[in-house]
Amino acid sequence: MKKSILAISERKEVLKELRKELLKYYEVITFNNLLDGLDMLRESDFDVVILDQYLTWFNFSDAKKKLNGVGKEFVTIGLIDEETDEVLEELDKAGIYSYAVKPINGEAIVKLIKPALVNVETIKKYKKLKEKVTELEEQKEIVGQSIKIKEVKSKIDKIASTDLPILITGEGGVGKTLVAREIYRKSDRRKKDYVTMNCGTMTSETLERELFGYERGAFPGAISSKKGILEEIDGGTLFLDEIAGIDIKIQTKILRVIEYGEYKRVGGTRAKRVDVRFIVSTDKDLRDEIEKGKFRKDLYHRLTGFKVEVPPLRERKEDIPLLSNYFINGIAKDLNRPIPVLSGEVMKYLMEYSFPGNIRELRNMLERMIILSDEKIIGVENLPLEIKMKSDTVENKTVIGLGPLKDILEKEIFSLDDVERVVIAMALQRTRWNKQETAKILGIGRTTLYEKIRKYKLDDK
Repeated sequence: MKKSILAISERKEVLKELRKELLKYYEVITFNNLLDGLDMLRESDFDVVILDQYLTWFNFSDAKKKLNGVGKEFVTIGLIDEETDEVLEELDKAGIYSYAVKPINGEAIVKLIKPALVNVETIKKYKKLKEKVTELEEQKEIVGQSIKIKEVKSKIDKIASTDLPILITGEGGVGKTLVAREIYRKSDRRKKDYVTMNCGTMTSETLERELFGYERGAFPGAISSKKGILEEIDGGTLFLDEIAGIDIKIQTKILRVIEYGEYKRVGGTRAKRVDVRFIVSTDKDLRDEIEKGKFRKDLYHRLTGFKVEVPPLRERKEDIPLLSNYFINGIAKDLNRPIPVLSGEVMKYLMEYSFPGNIRELRNMLERMIILSDEKIIGVENLPLEIKMKSDTVENKTVIGLGPLKDILEKEIFSLDDVERVVIAMALQRTRWNKQETAKILGIGRTTLYEKIRKYKLDDK
């Protein structure tokens, strides 16, 4: 199969010459403006992008940023009019792999493309290896001893060995992906492929093509047929994260795969057979989505035969110390640093915080605290401000940045500045650091409040 090249230039003669010299060796698609070229890059995979120096509104750096934003692996070759220090510096700054000086020389451009293709293959292999390593690193156990998490573990043990589809529900950050992977690891398909697709981050067209594959000519840029993930992992397990984000048309095709084990490629007419186990997740109420006409009722009923609801962290707070210790050990190891310990006061704050971001928020918070602290014991001063503001520790009477109110009141206050500092700090805490509301409560302007916050260094706390 020929390698594919995307060429972008606003000069028709340049594109004509490129097609003439390269079509005998490669599949070549050309565009006379960057934005159309970007659309094509989103639709199809290319190994090499040839980019002309002169594009309206875009220099090499700007154009390369746009191309990189598509999120695909390719190498870029620049076309320049003159080899000057300034141009070479721009090429280097933009991260252009190589370049050719116009007018186009067929033999010279082919010599540039050959190592470029080797380079992109190396990048793709490295990315796959990195993804595999990441996947292995992320294969962590489900941590917790609370009643609710024990119920989740028990349900996983019961349903893992079945081949039926499974729906995992829960708020963002509770660990639905981890539950899905645990189901796979305990299933009879654990020696087969396991693939995760985040439906919320993909367009409907991209999702459909990635999932079911497509035939040559199915859409502009489909220069060859491509297998879909279903075909690639036949016999394995597919985890569809954020399934509520899938278009109704694709839901219909997924339902057919679940019920009959068959589907058609995009642009195809022949039905293909496949044996894949589906695990799906959502943080939305699918019954509400059905009422809105955004989710098929029959697919919902097909998925809810086996349902696992993952509780939010605020409903399993007894697991926070265990989770914290687990994360701290892993983070310290990754950072190659001694394992720190959380002070008892810090743990009080964590236990009383609601964690709207759930386990993900707890881990990110601990990672930030470990990075910013050089101490063996992590104290309250390392806690994020939002934790201090929303916590009820010390009998609801802790003034952020100043300490327990009872300690403050036991001291003699000698100046108005001292009094003002305490009052402003308490007002900020009461409004959860909403400066507009704080200024209103105190009867001062926002500019005055900002000045006093800086004066008393309250924003450093």
